[in-house]
Amino acid sequence: MERSPLKYIKAVFWLVMVALCIAAPLVLSADGGGELTTADRVALLYAPQFNFTRGGEPLIHVGVFDEVTKAEFTSDGPLRVFSPGVPDPVLLLNGRKPVKVSIGAGKAGRYRYWVVVGRRGIDQSDATNAAIDAWADRGYLATPHEVGALFAVGGRRFDSRVVLIGLGGYDSYKEAARLAERIEDRFGVETEMHTELLDYPSGKLTVSGGGRRQKQTWPDVVWVAPEEPGQTFTIKTPKGKRRFSGQLFFIADQEGKLAVVNAVPIETLVKGVVPSEVYTSAPIESLKAQAVAARGHILGAVGVRHLGDPFLKCSEVHCQVYSGLSNEHPRTNRAVEETRGVVMFEASSLKGDWRIVDARYSSNCGGHTEDNDLVWGGEAAPYLRGRMDVGGGGSGNFAGGINERNISQWLTRDVQAWCNTDKYGGNRTFRWEKTVDIDTVQAKLNRIQDIGRLKDVAILARGVSGRIIRMRIDGEFGSVELDRELAIRRLFGGLRSSMFVMTVTRDDRGFPKRFDFKGGGFGHGSGMCQTGAMNMGLRKYNYRKILQHYYKGIALETLY
Repeated sequence: MERSPLKYIKAVFWLVMVALCIAAPLVLSADGGGELTTADRVALLYAPQFNFTRGGEPLIHVGVFDEVTKAEFTSDGPLRVFSPGVPDPVLLLNGRKPVKVSIGAGKAGRYRYWVVVGRRGIDQSDATNAAIDAWADRGYLATPHEVGALFAVGGRRFDSRVVLIGLGGYDSYKEAARLAERIEDRFGVETEMHTELLDYPSGKLTVSGGGRRQKQTWPDVVWVAPEEPGQTFTIKTPKGKRRFSGQLFFIADQEGKLAVVNAVPIETLVKGVVPSEVYTSAPIESLKAQAVAARGHILGAVGVRHLGDPFLKCSEVHCQVYSGLSNEHPRTNRAVEETRGVVMFEASSLKGDWRIVDARYSSNCGGHTEDNDLVWGGEAAPYLRGRMDVGGGGSGNFAGGINERNISQWLTRDVQAWCNTDKYGGNRTFRWEKTVDIDTVQAKLNRIQDIGRLKDVAILARGVSGRIIRMRIDGEFGSVELDRELAIRRLFGGLRSSMFVMTVTRDDRGFPKRFDFKGGGFGHGSGMCQTGAMNMGLRKYNYRKILQHYYKGIALETLY
């Protein structure tokens, strides 16, 4: 990846020096030591690394609010407020009285935006070149971007580096977003955005209140650290109100407005994430499995996402929803605490740079999980191979997978899969039916490609789970082929999955007028089936057995 023209190497040097000198669970030192340049001061927060608490727990920077011009917060104890690298004195404020932070003279950063259409391993140059050639055949110029980092936790070294296959390279986010929409509609690729940072944003941050009459203005970044253990913050912005622990910093976001970032120990972060991913009433062992998956997802994203932002992850669905302390629940907290530091790794990588498992999961696999490369393309992960979600009845006639010959039988038989349960929504998602009218399909088809009135639909390929991964649509003026299950689900108005059989009702002229579906599952089906995991937990399987059922060839290691 092309790095910012600013002093990245110097920034990493300062980050390492700060980490070595740290004496408390702070991410940055409050000592000035001479004024740093804007690049040095801000680059500390963009570097794709993290620091640690005294107990060796990683600290994660989470963007909790952005695109605001002001924020107000209180705490239940005294606070230290400072700007790292600036020789002005540290403010000692009364956190029980409101503290206000605003931004002025904001200047937007400069970026280049790429639509990511795939990922390849850092050592898979042939696969990367093949992907670039495949997009060239479709009429798109693709560019590889190496992202990620080598980092260490608990004395073990990890490699999160990957190569992103990017299209575009726009100066405007809106232009890139329009391309992403076209790519998703046409090819069914679940895109993401890679933001290449060219110049940092900036602004002047003003702090007032906290029992102090005078205002203090600092350039670029303001850090807020509690003086006493266990303090929390309640933050209010025009976008909402939330409560957090850890520390805060305020900095200019991409548009030169105010970003509020929570520097929080990873275990606290996982406690805030898991309740948004699964029923809190689920069996405790399935909650533990979800906690391990969430922890690995966070660590695996270091240096891969949000490279244009001064944080490692956001608090939205894109990165796992995080609403702070208000979202925590006693049962999911227990699951996190009882799996503290446990992460899934590829077992084959433990002799070198350990690789964290990309812990994909979906709501209900419909009785059979799917190969990751058939869902998203890219590298075939050995731990994301499609397999029966067998719960005790055996695989029967479906041991070789679900195909065009046995899919109807599969969808009508009472398969004894873990996710075939009347609990946890399984009775609505394991098997389902839906009717879609032609107008819905035609409108979507017209957005993909103008081939005139729809005449027929042909299934060209199914994955090992029976999910349709390739389909041809014939129209009056030509045909179009859809790859990937997402494009197929969207064509028919948002089906729960592409594991289905379809009956077409036609008008007097032979054109389709209605599609009736019988299907199974909810979601892409790769990785852990959340409904199945909850049922396994109900049947007294522990979280390690649950994870080993859905992710083959993994090792569960405790890092801290």
